Amino acid sequence: MNGRNPIFIHYVHDMGRARRFYESVFEVSPSFSSPGWTTLNFGSFELALHILSPDDMDEAPLPHAGLNLEVDRIEEIQSLIEKNGGTMIELREADSSVPDRVATFRDPEGNGFELRQHVGFPV
Repeated sequence: MNGRNPIFIHYVHDMGRARRFYESVFEVSPSFSSPGWTTLNFGSFELALHILSPDDMDEAPLPHAGLNLEVDRIEEIQSLIEKNGGTMIELREADSSVPDRVATFRDPEGNGFELRQHVGFPV
């Protein structure tokens, strides 16, 4: 295997706010933490929070970094997300070709991620 140890990186303006968001919503803890870099352990992957330098114009929060997590009920997690400063952008319901509901969110720093809820194919 040429690729291993998946990590997603979200660029953040406020490390404390970003950490509180992910720790509160997803109940994860940092495996490493510094003022410029925090790594949160999600089990099969890690999410790294990387502080943006005010002088660096090449890096910015990503509208969608490919982070997609399965949840039991989107609305339960949506409530936690919104309470912690995130916003829902879109909710797509399951249909005859996709058996999952998929919601797109932005964290308080502007990074995008998705939650999916498996419901099966509609009857």
